[in-house]
Amino acid sequence: MPRIMIKGGVWRNTEDEILKAAVMKYGKNQWARIASLLHRKSSKQCKARWYEWLDPSIKKTEWSREEEEKLLHLAKLMPTQWRTIAPIIGRTAAQCLEHYEYLLDKAQNRDQDNEDDPRKLKPGEIDPNPETKPARPDPVDMDEDELEMLSEARARLANTQGKKAKRKAREKQLEEARRLAALQKRRELRAAGIESRQKKRKKRGVDYNTEIPFEKKPAPGFHDTSNETYDPLDPNYKKLRQQNLDGELRSVKEDRERQKDKKKQKKRKENDLPGAIASQTNFQEPVKKRSKLVLPTPQISDMELEEVVKVGQASEYARQQALEAGPEDAASRGLLQDYSSTTPGSVSLRTARTPSTQDNILQEAQNIMALTNVDTPLKGGLNTPLHESDFSGVTPRHQIAQTPNTILSTPSRTPGGSEISADGITPIRTPVRDKLNINQGEDMNPALVDKFQQYEMKSQLRQGLAGLPTPKNDYEIVVPEDEHDGHVEMMDTNGMVEDQADLDDKSQYELEQQRLKELKLRSQSVQRDLPRPTDVNSNVLRVVGPNDAALLDLQKAEELIKKEMLTMLHFDAVYSPTPSQLGVNPNSKKQTQGKANQSLAHHKAYLENKPYQKFTEKELQEADNMLQEEMKFVKDGMGHGDLSIDVFSQVWDECYSQVLYLPSQNRYTRANLASKKDRIESLDKRLETNRNHMTRDAKNAAKLEKKLKILLGGYQSRAQGLIKQVTDTYEQLEQTFVELKTFENLRQHEVGAIPKRLESLTEDVQRQMERENELQKRYSELQYKYDNFKILVKSSSK
Repeated sequence: MPRIMIKGGVWRNTEDEILKAAVMKYGKNQWARIASLLHRKSSKQCKARWYEWLDPSIKKTEWSREEEEKLLHLAKLMPTQWRTIAPIIGRTAAQCLEHYEYLLDKAQNRDQDNEDDPRKLKPGEIDPNPETKPARPDPVDMDEDELEMLSEARARLANTQGKKAKRKAREKQLEEARRLAALQKRRELRAAGIESRQKKRKKRGVDYNTEIPFEKKPAPGFHDTSNETYDPLDPNYKKLRQQNLDGELRSVKEDRERQKDKKKQKKRKENDLPGAIASQTNFQEPVKKRSKLVLPTPQISDMELEEVVKVGQASEYARQQALEAGPEDAASRGLLQDYSSTTPGSVSLRTARTPSTQDNILQEAQNIMALTNVDTPLKGGLNTPLHESDFSGVTPRHQIAQTPNTILSTPSRTPGGSEISADGITPIRTPVRDKLNINQGEDMNPALVDKFQQYEMKSQLRQGLAGLPTPKNDYEIVVPEDEHDGHVEMMDTNGMVEDQADLDDKSQYELEQQRLKELKLRSQSVQRDLPRPTDVNSNVLRVVGPNDAALLDLQKAEELIKKEMLTMLHFDAVYSPTPSQLGVNPNSKKQTQGKANQSLAHHKAYLENKPYQKFTEKELQEADNMLQEEMKFVKDGMGHGDLSIDVFSQVWDECYSQVLYLPSQNRYTRANLASKKDRIESLDKRLETNRNHMTRDAKNAAKLEKKLKILLGGYQSRAQGLIKQVTDTYEQLEQTFVELKTFENLRQHEVGAIPKRLESLTEDVQRQMERENELQKRYSELQYKYDNFKILVKSSSK
């Protein structure tokens, strides 16, 4: 049984793209031809897909409130006539029906994700309206039928030539074939020695092959033509770049135009600032469309407002005159009160809210649902209760929300408008502008008026303070004891108060000078920020026992210097510690804070036993001078001159080679005092340290190599390509050179062999000609004998 294929189903992305391309080529009337490109869709389905989903004029944005009101109103006037309603709203019929059902569900408070909804498709059911749904995305591996359909559609849509274009191409090919045949015929006649001149037809008008139309002859004289010369051996590679061949890019052109606009705008701002601001405001499009502000009709005219302002100015002027007058006008001052601070904002700090109204869309949807679910009129009873509707026109009446006007509201001292209300206080109708107490409260006795006014003032003050933002910082003000003296110190000689920034700079400068002064009294390692040991080794001191011989004076001096050096190291470790002494390892993120605290306690304990003695700058300068004199004396006495860098390096290497690190004892010693085992351990430690350094450097080098590979990968590949190209060119050049030498040798041999060949061929031709002459003579003789013999035979036969 053959396979029956029913057209339809879900639309796919490939089918949508083919349909759009086919509509662009064939138009919106040849749906049968368009459907022939889609194997699974009919012409009716293609037309429905275009007019229900793919047409660019279809609105797929969210529904506005006006569109929803219009939809419900038209659905009530023309029920189930969605094809008529759709063009009025500006949507498709399917969109109108779908949104209408959505509004009905919303009016019934029905859940959108209800699984029991009969309108939702169950597994295995077919969508009756697939034209109004989004397309299914293309799979990674399409089936063969879809690939075949895609290739066929691509081939058919790519054929843009019609019948006329094909006929023109065929005529052009025939004309070309006719021309080639005539050309071949003339060549054959010319080869046979027949010359045939082709007559040229005289054309009417201008012969563009011989004459130049609209010729403009150049002016007589000499012109510079140096820029027209072209040297093929020295090409300009800058003009062979891709950007020069393709022309100017669009982005570059837009950049240039943008810079021109900026310059024009800047120049216009300098010359005509108001006009530039106005043009910039006009061209600036709003990011978001603002809603229309609907204000009520004015209840007070401009003339009345001017009268109110004039009356207020007159009363204020009279009050000022009364205040400026003497004590004789005290009665006038008592009658004229100040009402400038009495504003509606002082009574109510909250903006009045828009009055609550019913939603027209929800009311109309509920009315439609009530009319849909109405019982038969045969049962009798009351009609279905409905909300108020409007049938005055085709379009519904829009609900316009007006902004409430708080200016026209009469202010009063009623505490009901405030957030803080007092229980037990009866509201009164006394207006706020009653400073003379002319209007008395109806329900309040005069004894409570003052109390209520005080309460009202407190409540207004609390309400105003409650609106302040929360404090971000806490401030504490300390009044100086001698404020007057400090103020006098801040005054300069001219009686001007010195600026606080200048005072801060001056104090900062004084602190810096004090720090530098104290730094000069410290050791050179601290002043020059030189590296210092983390732990201080106290074993450098000599241990002198009771049985040992007395030390020499030089040794005693050396021990004193060592003790002073240890004291200075401990002092610097406490007051100017290095990062390593603080427990910070620059090569690691870990911090050994506990060990640093122990070291600090050890340094302080040492300084308590042997305190550090501070010297003045003068004493340090005298000691430095003494050392310089002693160094000069020793240098002259020992005959030491200025050492070169090579000699110094040699002496340094020799001294450094005599120092050996002992890992077992964690200290340095002289190499001649160490045993063989200690030397081996020291060399092993040095080897391990060098290996660690090598591993660390190798990791860093690998990271740098990886970064450089990423950064220079393109250049390396391009360099490899250029190297290969140069190598190939060199090999080709070498091969060409070998061929050149070969052909030169061949030419020399040919030049020497050509005369011999010519001579040999000439002899052969001469010999052949002589032989032909002999054969011709013999042929003539034999022919003569044959003729005579023939005559004799005829005569004998007679």
